[in-house]
Amino acid sequence: MNFVKPLSVIYWIRATLGLIIGVACALYVYSMVTVELTSIYTLLTGVSFALLFYMATYYLIKSKYFGRVEKQSKLVTQGIGIYFFAWIVSWTLIVTLFMPSVTVYINNSDGTPVEGLEMWVVAETGGGQIIRNMSTLTGTLRMPLLPPGTYILRLGDRYGYISDQNETLSLGWLQSEGVTFSVPLTGE
Repeated sequence: MNFVKPLSVIYWIRATLGLIIGVACALYVYSMVTVELTSIYTLLTGVSFALLFYMATYYLIKSKYFGRVEKQSKLVTQGIGIYFFAWIVSWTLIVTLFMPSVTVYINNSDGTPVEGLEMWVVAETGGGQIIRNMSTLTGTLRMPLLPPGTYILRLGDRYGYISDQNETLSLGWLQSEGVTFSVPLTGE
């Protein structure tokens, strides 16, 4: 009888656990993140989870396969690449699919898109914390990676805020919103 080699089993255990830990990291982001997702703390937390669980896999595998492989160092190194690759791919994919997004349309008062003017949109929390400051030279702007929450969107130009152009949005997971700002035509 030809049995599956222990190193192959270890490889696939780590590949599967990498996917599972990536999903767990995404669920953490889903339930706990209340600040900008590009924060270094979100990344460090995910990396810490991945490393912690990788070390746990060593003890799990050692208890079952110790003495069944030629080199005992293979218990540490076998499947390390696929573990971290599966973790980062599953974590990134799930977080990206669940994140809310806002598409901002900047139109002239006659409804035509603004072209050639530098406008910027600031998304800030109710407490005044600026989350995203995006500039655009065209009429459409997409603001990805905003965590769920309530935001005040303000439209501005190089002179400051266009004060009567504020929109309040409450975003949840898996939600996509569109906001249209209208600016006066030149000469109005």
